Amino acid sequence: MAIWEVRTVDSTGDRFWENVWHVDIGSLTDVPPDLVTAFVDFALDTLCDAYTVSKVVRRPAGSTDEFIEVIVDAVGHRALSGGIPLPLYNTIRCALSAGVGRPGIKYLRGFLEASDLVGDGTIMSTAIVTAIQLALNTLYNAASDAACTLVIGADNKPSVTAVPDPLVAMRQRHRKRKKTV
Repeated sequence: MAIWEVRTVDSTGDRFWENVWHVDIGSLTDVPPDLVTAFVDFALDTLCDAYTVSKVVRRPAGSTDEFIEVIVDAVGHRALSGGIPLPLYNTIRCALSAGVGRPGIKYLRGFLEASDLVGDGTIMSTAIVTAIQLALNTLYNAASDAACTLVIGADNKPSVTAVPDPLVAMRQRHRKRKKTV
């Protein structure tokens, strides 16, 4: 069992953000090229065209080795339908299930626009949830085809499925707190 971290690096202007995945590559020595391509496709499919997938980097988890980079520099595949994208703190929360215990969580940002919301503006339309579920299924199938497993948690439990939450998650970046004197 060899665990590698794979990071998709997205950007807008000079602002970058990452999504970190952990992959059990078994007895292989590196993440297979087909799986790296699947991560690139996943990143492009879950990003609107106002943002760019800059690169995908990988290295053995927990190591201080240099990252192995695959430069992508391509805009997201989702065309905005005349609207503007929601702020990046409006994310899609995906629960990565290991079958038992607490699920791992991934937050996808840069996909939503105002017209994607229904009801009181906190719920995503069924079409958006379905599109994210399809992208997740495709990524999991690619990992399976490459004889690899996506893992979650400190004990690297194999993730068997992922499900997007229809509620818009508002994940703020950590802020420094003022210290009272």
